[in-house]
Amino acid sequence: MLPKMEKGISVVLLAYKEEENLRVLLPEIKQEIEKTGEKYEILVIDTQNPTDNTKDVCAENGARYINQEEPAFGGAFRTGIKYADMNKFLILDSDGSHNPVYITDIYNKFMEGYDLVIGSRYVEGGKTDDSKTSILMSKILNTTFRIALGIKAKDISTDYRMYDTVQLKKVTTKASNYDVLQEVILRLKLNNPGFKIGETPISFDKRMFGESKRNLIAFIVSYVKTLYGLVLLRAAKTDEKQKSLNNILLYGLFGILAAVIDYGVFTVLKLSVFSADAEAANITGQICGFIFAFFTNTFWNFKKSNHIALRFLSYALICTAGIVFTTFMINQFKEKMNVFLLKLLLLIFVSAAQFILNKFITYRSRIK
Repeated sequence: MLPKMEKGISVVLLAYKEEENLRVLLPEIKQEIEKTGEKYEILVIDTQNPTDNTKDVCAENGARYINQEEPAFGGAFRTGIKYADMNKFLILDSDGSHNPVYITDIYNKFMEGYDLVIGSRYVEGGKTDDSKTSILMSKILNTTFRIALGIKAKDISTDYRMYDTVQLKKVTTKASNYDVLQEVILRLKLNNPGFKIGETPISFDKRMFGESKRNLIAFIVSYVKTLYGLVLLRAAKTDEKQKSLNNILLYGLFGILAAVIDYGVFTVLKLSVFSADAEAANITGQICGFIFAFFTNTFWNFKKSNHIALRFLSYALICTAGIVFTTFMINQFKEKMNVFLLKLLLLIFVSAAQFILNKFITYRSRIK
């Protein structure tokens, strides 16, 4: 059970080599936040291993200095949530791109009854000084995630936001990078069906000092992976059901690839060296498909590489049962129907049965 939050605003800045920017920003933030009339605290979440004099700057400006407890942007974000003590959580960039002058606009909008208010570049009155390429990428990202996740907001990739801290502390995010900004909105929505999002215009400026720390390749890979996971989470509603749905989809994908290998080997052999022996072609094809499916499911899908010998034995026994069954059926019906169609129908049936058996036997969490 969460402790009762103190009424006020926790202002959170995530910092990585931002000493110069914080010297300018912290006094400006204090000046603007005091206009709300609320009690407040300022938390600066620095890297696990300090790289500059950010700690001294915080001491000079009355801000709490905290080293992040998990890596990357997502880890710093979660650290900020953990240590926030006030019932409103305001986060903004520490590089100067988010002008503190908009704090009162965001606060006033939040006090209208919203659960989350975003300082938006893309609502009427908002603007950005980003390059045309960055703007295009941002709008593609926002549109894709907005549609895929059913989020009714125009700018869900910026972190100039005010949250209800109690709701924020109830969700557990997993994303490591900036994609945590989309993940947290979806999880808040799943926890609260009546979740209300508001937006107010801001101007997104260029950073004051230093260089951007974003790695474009890692950024893209992370977002693609997160989009897939969040679409599943939206459909499944819970992490446990999301995991099961992901297992089914990946098993299906690997199953299709294994079936293609199986069917391809079967077809080549049936049309050549085993033209008169469909059973032998079937056995060879299934063994090839089995080897591919075992390794992809073990190391990529279910990710259970412990007790590898036992898992292989279990998988092999289940696949052997499938081989025996399909070979028997081919032997019985190869003269009564097209053998290639028969093989295809058997593949579909056996793959479904093997998924159920492997999920609950081969890939259970504990194998004795």
